Amino acid sequence: MPKKEEHLAHAGKHNLSQAYPSGVKWDIDIPSVNLLTLLDETIVRFSRRPAIDFMDKKISYEEMGNLINHAAKGLQDMGVKKGDKVGLYMPNTPYYPIMFFAALRTGASVVNFSPLYTQAELEAQSKDSATDVMVTTELSEFYDKTVKLQKDGHVQQVVQCPIYDMLPTFKSYGYRFVKRNEMSSAVKSDHSKAVDPTRNFVTFSELTKNNGDYAPVNITPDAPAVFQYTGGTTGVPKGAMLSHFNLVANTYQIQQYFGSNAQRENPYKALQDGREKVLAAIPYFHVFGMMVAMVGSLKMGGELIIMPNPRDTKEILKTIDKKQPTLFPAVPRLLQSITEHPLVNYYDLTSLENVISGGAALPVNVKESFEKAVGKSDIIIQGYGLSETSPVAASNPPEGKPNRSETVGMPYPKTEIKIVNPDDHSKTLNIGDVGEICIRGPQVMLGYHNKPEETADVLTDDGWYLTGDLGFLDETMYLKIVDRKKRMIIVNGHNAYPSQIEEELNKLPSIAEAVVIGVPDARSGEAAKAFIRFRPDLPKDERPDEAYIRDFLAKSLNKLDIPKTFEVREDELPKTSIGKPDFKALEEEERIKRENATQNGNNPAAPSP
Repeated sequence: MPKKEEHLAHAGKHNLSQAYPSGVKWDIDIPSVNLLTLLDETIVRFSRRPAIDFMDKKISYEEMGNLINHAAKGLQDMGVKKGDKVGLYMPNTPYYPIMFFAALRTGASVVNFSPLYTQAELEAQSKDSATDVMVTTELSEFYDKTVKLQKDGHVQQVVQCPIYDMLPTFKSYGYRFVKRNEMSSAVKSDHSKAVDPTRNFVTFSELTKNNGDYAPVNITPDAPAVFQYTGGTTGVPKGAMLSHFNLVANTYQIQQYFGSNAQRENPYKALQDGREKVLAAIPYFHVFGMMVAMVGSLKMGGELIIMPNPRDTKEILKTIDKKQPTLFPAVPRLLQSITEHPLVNYYDLTSLENVISGGAALPVNVKESFEKAVGKSDIIIQGYGLSETSPVAASNPPEGKPNRSETVGMPYPKTEIKIVNPDDHSKTLNIGDVGEICIRGPQVMLGYHNKPEETADVLTDDGWYLTGDLGFLDETMYLKIVDRKKRMIIVNGHNAYPSQIEEELNKLPSIAEAVVIGVPDARSGEAAKAFIRFRPDLPKDERPDEAYIRDFLAKSLNKLDIPKTFEVREDELPKTSIGKPDFKALEEEERIKRENATQNGNNPAAPSP
């Protein structure tokens, strides 16, 4: 008779060592160093190899290292010191990794700002993080907001990084000519839009006009390296403090799990140092892009093919065809936009060997369509992580074990995952039981900045992080995500999970995307409502009706899971800044509808319990 604890949903060293592919170890050694140690080692190993390819301008590792040193010296000359905060507010450009590591060289922490932030959001995060210096571009949508931040006293100094200085010569001239004409037209039509002659910023060229002899700073591994603000889907965004060691640990975990070695069944399927070309289209401000498409890729000597606009699908297709990247970290919406582009079949995508999907659940129709477009099967690898876990905590393996896309794979090396009762975290549940996912490992954050109570709510004394996600572990130690705890819909006492309903809806070939939310219902307390967008190439007269969709869902879902109402949208459903389905926006729309109905004298639905 097996011991009871062997049935518990707790993945750790013992059972993961047995479950892993050959050549992958759970109990790995992670050096207690800061992140700059890894950078310096890579620069020495791959000094002549291209580190960056930005619109055909290439920068070697040696050149990037020199730019980082000069930028660090410039920041120190500006007064940036250990413990300060340097904000990065820009799209993906070569300036991002350069200024990221330059800030760390000074002993400062990096604060990532979303390019889509409103002025109010910029001010709130600047204030909460106490950002001292903001690094941005010359583009008006970034620069104008940054200038206002400075004038209003939210940041002290600004570094302006002109994109044209990072372009090849002829592209730089063309870019300047276009921008000069745009500025000229703006000034002629509205003199109030002219550039403020009071120059309160330093350009990147001025910042780096020095000998690069920065003053070394003693940076301990437990010092905060990054303040990564959560998406705010469950409330006000919080700054997760990620230490140098957290990020070092995650790079080693990624390398152990994905990296090539002689013991693997198929060493060439795994990632290889000094070989990979990484398509960096996912935004660097997001923790997934920062770690997988920047820090982790630089650790293995990858060449970063940097894309500034992830929404320019045609340019992404052209870049894959021309540059032949091998590794593509992406969110599902980015993959879907590629498959829906009318010219997708005119481009060669076969260079892609590993596509890492994260940030949101991967719908089966998106996986199948993308792999068909590439002409390869089983190349999309779904993983799981959070801002608070630096971010990756689990992933499907690249080879040696099944790539089960309905799951997020197995916990990473040195990472423990257990499933507990959502209402009593002291009770570990059995294998297969749905509960709250808890994570313990060296990549778990230090805590939330200036929020001790919120930190205490999610970090236990013995090091477990309570994710707020619901899921279960199976006998093979693969993790299945069910939903966010706060998204759960209670229908007549039954727990309905929007993510599971969305997963089934997305199995219909006619559906391009679906989002499910909970709405108040007079009879059942709550009910599910589904928002659907059909495939754009599908004629309207071929769309399935509501009865067909209900019958389809009834084959796999409890009758209480099936949405009570369906709403078809012709336009793309709302997305967050990194392309996640924005269910909060749809919930807000429904709330406003109910308020308007109440004001107009209609009978409102019963409030949600």
